[in-house]
Amino acid sequence: MSTEIKSNKILVIDDDELISSLIQKVLTKEGYDVSTANNGIDGEKIALELKPNLIFMDISMPGQDGYETTEKIKANQELSEIPVVFLTGQTAGEDKGRAFAKGGVSFMNKPFANQQLISMALLILQTVNSD
Repeated sequence: MSTEIKSNKILVIDDDELISSLIQKVLTKEGYDVSTANNGIDGEKIALELKPNLIFMDISMPGQDGYETTEKIKANQELSEIPVVFLTGQTAGEDKGRAFAKGGVSFMNKPFANQQLISMALLILQTVNSD
């Protein structure tokens, strides 16, 4: 595993602070620089400021949901190439289709195993860094 990959910045946008802090703890322990936002509007601002290499995005958030937040991030030329992995507690297949249509690169159901989260981050970041 390359240290270049581990130096990547990850942004977690989830209104459930327990989920955000768990993801932050797990990925920070793996060597990633992880920031969090508890709503889509703050997430957009932090994304613009940090220009993370990966975003984990909750779908269901009050106000601006994950789809709308991703659309706005993808519409910004400075942020459009950032991969977004959607997180959801829903099991409906339509969420997956809509997630990909909005620009998501992958999808994870909550709850997830810590190793699943670590593997997803590594896979996406290796793919992005190999371009």
